[in-house]
Amino acid sequence: MRAQITERHDRWLAWSRDRFGVLLALVVLNYVVLMLLPGDRAAALAGFVIVGATTLFALDAAAAPRRVRIVARLVLILLPVLPLIFVLGRVDVVGPMVPISLGLMMAVTVVVIIRHLLGHITISGATLLAAVDAYVLIGLVFAQLFYGFSKLAIAAPFLAQPVHPIRPDFIYLSFVVLTTLGFGDLTPHTEVARTLVITEALVGQIFLVTAVARVVSLYGTTRREERPGAPEE
Repeated sequence: MRAQITERHDRWLAWSRDRFGVLLALVVLNYVVLMLLPGDRAAALAGFVIVGATTLFALDAAAAPRRVRIVARLVLILLPVLPLIFVLGRVDVVGPMVPISLGLMMAVTVVVIIRHLLGHITISGATLLAAVDAYVLIGLVFAQLFYGFSKLAIAAPFLAQPVHPIRPDFIYLSFVVLTTLGFGDLTPHTEVARTLVITEALVGQIFLVTAVARVVSLYGTTRREERPGAPEE
């Protein structure tokens, strides 16, 4: 039985490796679902499940180290008991720590994806998709952080506008900042909020003009593999 589970797991890892097209579809689904979900507890649970599943798949697609995948699964092991917590309503699991934790997990996933695509010898479609996945995930990372920090006293009120923001507002704000559109309809208010917004703008633009632009310019080429002790030309 154990051997069969191990074999299936190995087959899954072999299949999911470099499936960045599938990951992009999941990332887009994350965006759509999180934007459309209402603010009730069942919707928050559904969002938690889809974000967690996408994070795990991203780690498998990027061939993350075994320890990283184990830690990610341990963090998300709460999934089976979350429905009970929601039903009892005794613990506010949709408080600040859940979105902040998810945001940090997704940030680690972005780093793993970048590390993996840097190891590609041939700059292929999978490499380009990996770069796009990482870029869109950055938007989702900060959306989770915005939402989580907005519930903390040190960052409240997160927005300058006299509104009662919900999760879709922070997702919208994150991607407006990431793409530097700057509509101005939602703006950060506290120092913590401003720091997070500026950080996302810098990270997003630096990643876009370096990693993504570099991958696009090298698309279809093969990098020379450096060998230890090889003579310099």
